[in-house]
Amino acid sequence: MPVIVAALSWSWRETEVDPLSGALRANRRDRGPSGAELAALEHALRLAERWAARVVAASVAPSEADEMLRDALAVGAAHALRVEPASSAAGPRPAGLIGGEQESAAALAAALRQQYGVPDLVLCGDLAADRGTGSFPAFLAASLGAEQALGCVRLEPGDDRTLRVHRRLDGGRREVLIVRPPAVVSVEAAGVRLRRAGLPAILAKGDAAITVASMPAAARRVRILGAHPYRPRPRELPAPTGTALRRTLELTGALVQRTPPAVVGPLSPAEAASELLSYLRRWGYVSAEYELAAGPARTEPNEPAAIHETGIKR
Repeated sequence: MPVIVAALSWSWRETEVDPLSGALRANRRDRGPSGAELAALEHALRLAERWAARVVAASVAPSEADEMLRDALAVGAAHALRVEPASSAAGPRPAGLIGGEQESAAALAAALRQQYGVPDLVLCGDLAADRGTGSFPAFLAASLGAEQALGCVRLEPGDDRTLRVHRRLDGGRREVLIVRPPAVVSVEAAGVRLRRAGLPAILAKGDAAITVASMPAAARRVRILGAHPYRPRPRELPAPTGTALRRTLELTGALVQRTPPAVVGPLSPAEAASELLSYLRRWGYVSAEYELAAGPARTEPNEPAAIHETGIKR
């Protein structure tokens, strides 16, 4: 029977970064999978119905993540696998954002090989909830020796267990790939929502068994030298030229020609229009061939008052 794995992360959903010290703060109860990983679980359940496969919900997480895996069992996953990490921090660590993906991927791949062999398909979220780098699916594909298609927005299953995936590209374009097992596919949370579990499954999930594997100790490939707030490098600017007086005049704009403010009026409409046109003509907004013309006063028949016309003619 084909095996489809839905990889879920135990991530910090909401974190705050101190801009001065770079320290991370988070609620210890606010952990779980991201929306993209829940979409990956839903994709796995739909593909399992099409291919008559079994779904395995897997995660590299401490024992606090058992409730998350039992929720996956309640919605339809057949098995749950949890890989116990070598160390579990009480709070979010900046080092975990850059140094944990490769080790976690290698540990999950080893546990999957030991329990189920090389799975036919592994579905992951494109990004974790704690602003991860998104490199976990690529490292997992390398550890399993499988094909990879990352950042997919649409999955179309075939009858021969092939998968037609659509990847998002820049400029509104799409890339369509044919993926064959074994493969690792990461998906976006685009238009897919995880189904709700039924009441009998919710009541029975407390007794569901979870397979636990230990994470082998491995030397870290990335050594963290320090964590501090981001400071951009200074830009190299040309040295100032000229005398101090010249630079002061350029900064203050003392030699720049400007029109002092003036109050003109009160004026009649014709005089106000003439004053406005002369100002625009003086500063080049209106060419000299435009001039103000005031027509003679005229009285229309059956009207007691005279109407004065002013206009611009070329």
